[in-house]
Amino acid sequence: MEDVCELLNDLLVIENRSLPMYLASARPWSGPEGAAAQAELSKIAVDQRRIVDILGGLIVSRGGMVDMGEFPMEFTDLHDLSVSFVLPQIIRRQRSDIVNIQRIAEQLSSDVACRSIAEEALGSAKGHLELLEELASARTVA
Repeated sequence: MEDVCELLNDLLVIENRSLPMYLASARPWSGPEGAAAQAELSKIAVDQRRIVDILGGLIVSRGGMVDMGEFPMEFTDLHDLSVSFVLPQIIRRQRSDIVNIQRIAEQLSSDVACRSIAEEALGSAKGHLELLEELASARTVA
């Protein structure tokens, strides 16, 4: 089993360097049809920042060093596009993040506090995915 601090850092990077976190600071173009998606991305980023803060505290309390990670370079190609256009890629990445968060949560089974925050991150990620899929669905129906 990987070191607990390493797993927590892996989770921190997933949360801190997600596409919604990138787009929260890069602010893609958002016309009237993308306003709801932009608002949801902002909410996701707020939720993820809160989890990042908790994870950072857990890592430090266990004697680890916090690694904030870096955004993937391919994200730089997305900030000039409309949020509506990027929405399918956000959804795809969210699904991938959920798989990775689940894996980390399972590996943290022996540490109740760490497993708890991983499960909270997982539940939050699943909830965000549902909302993003609803936005995408509404966009294709409109």
